[in-house]
Amino acid sequence: MTTSMTGFATASCTTEFATIVTDIKCVNHRYLDLQFKIPEELRQHEVKFRHTLADFLKRGKVECKISINQNHDSAQKQVSNQVLQNLKKLEQNVAAQCPEAARLSINDILRWPGAIQENSIELETLVTAAEEALSAAISELNIARNEEGEKLKKIIQEKANRINFLIQDVKPRIPEIVSSYEIKLKDRIKQLNIEASEDRIAQEVVMYSTKVDIEEEIQRLEAHTSSLLDILESKEAQGKKLDFLMQELNREANTLGAKSTNIGTTNIAMELKVAIEQIREQVQNIE
Repeated sequence: MTTSMTGFATASCTTEFATIVTDIKCVNHRYLDLQFKIPEELRQHEVKFRHTLADFLKRGKVECKISINQNHDSAQKQVSNQVLQNLKKLEQNVAAQCPEAARLSINDILRWPGAIQENSIELETLVTAAEEALSAAISELNIARNEEGEKLKKIIQEKANRINFLIQDVKPRIPEIVSSYEIKLKDRIKQLNIEASEDRIAQEVVMYSTKVDIEEEIQRLEAHTSSLLDILESKEAQGKKLDFLMQELNREANTLGAKSTNIGTTNIAMELKVAIEQIREQVQNIE
């Protein structure tokens, strides 16, 4: 399957105490580059999160952000029951020894060290929720990348068909070019009033036809284009293979252009290079 390296996904997992939100952004890159932004509470589990992402992604620059949004109710402050019990015992002891002593006021209790505390969230709960959010985000990301990959595949197939059309267009032109050269050569010899045997003229024509022969280039262009279309249908990773094919296609198109001595074949060579470059631009986004 053709998979794009470009994509974005977000997912969340809500617990009793907080909502974990995971955002993943992926763009094209030569290798797999994972970057994480996570709360300190989850920092010790970053390696586990990296392995989870690496199991699904092979190439691309990936930014993964995990955030914890604590629920309003769970974030409210409350009085520590343990501190209240300790203060109650202390007050009873003081009252037994000093009956005239004043009782503790609410302000006294609230100002007592450790009396006010916020609800804490268990780390295990956070980690489990983060893993669920990460897995959901990866699933959404893969859906987006596959959809984008199918669009890229169609574009590349269209350009590959254009290359095949241009190859078929240039094939019959070579005999015509050689024949035209032979006619021009004979006319030139006649204009210059030079004596030349038919064997000598034939020799020149053969040398010229060898110089402009692009049969090998055409065969290689056809083979590379066929391989390109086959790779697009494969289920393996395609990006690096397609990168290599683009280099080969571009090399053959350059050679074809260098051998062109006719405006028609020169224009076709230019169109081939344009089509190949358009494919290469799309290939840069394929995993």
